[in-house]
Amino acid sequence: MNSKAWDEVAKSYFDLVVSPFQPGVVNPLLGHLKKIPQPGRCTVADLGCGIGNFLPFLAERFGTVYAVDFSAGMLREARKSHDGKNVRYLKRCLTDLAPLHGKLEVAIAVNSVLAPRHETVDAILEEILRTLKPGGRFAGVFPSMEAILYHGQLILGRELEKAGSASSARRRAVRIHENAKYDYLTGLYRDGNEVQKFYYAFELRQRLKRAGFKNVRLGKVLYPWDAVGDYEAFPGQPPMWDWCVKAKV
Repeated sequence: MNSKAWDEVAKSYFDLVVSPFQPGVVNPLLGHLKKIPQPGRCTVADLGCGIGNFLPFLAERFGTVYAVDFSAGMLREARKSHDGKNVRYLKRCLTDLAPLHGKLEVAIAVNSVLAPRHETVDAILEEILRTLKPGGRFAGVFPSMEAILYHGQLILGRELEKAGSASSARRRAVRIHENAKYDYLTGLYRDGNEVQKFYYAFELRQRLKRAGFKNVRLGKVLYPWDAVGDYEAFPGQPPMWDWCVKAKV
């Protein structure tokens, strides 16, 4: 989605986006940020801040907070939710963060590195690295491709129990799971003009290390089944997840 499309989404954000900050979501990113020493002396940036639902937490904890987004509409909504004295708003594309180069102790990107082009993702990760001071930290949330495959397997298992044959169950599962919209090689989801990037765990590790990050670690943001948006729910089964990434310079 381009910046104008996100401008239009801004006022109905929670109707369209599954947020890792919803009630009931298990998000290890919060615990990680709480462990950062002397946060009052730190400058942090929320890169792709959206409507600013993470800003109150950051502003309360860190000395200076940059709220960065390429959508003017998102930034307007973010100002409404939190306009603290230590929050600075910056309209910027993540491929060009020059005003922040070398200024940050902490950079955060929550489901904002979604560009479909391989080279754009790499450019964003390299640009995030440039914003960090020596010893700086990067923390992010990235959509999980493995979770999509897991969801497909749950659908297939259910259909196998219902159908009279494996071939019939597979046809139904492929249709329900919308397999035709996923490119499992590139990790892309396409629905009309909408294209979104999902990430494999090994891919994230490779990309971050190639960009220059060190000590890359992955955890999971866990979504209860009543908070998975348009995905079919499977109560009683382990939840779906996004990847929670931690890395250093």
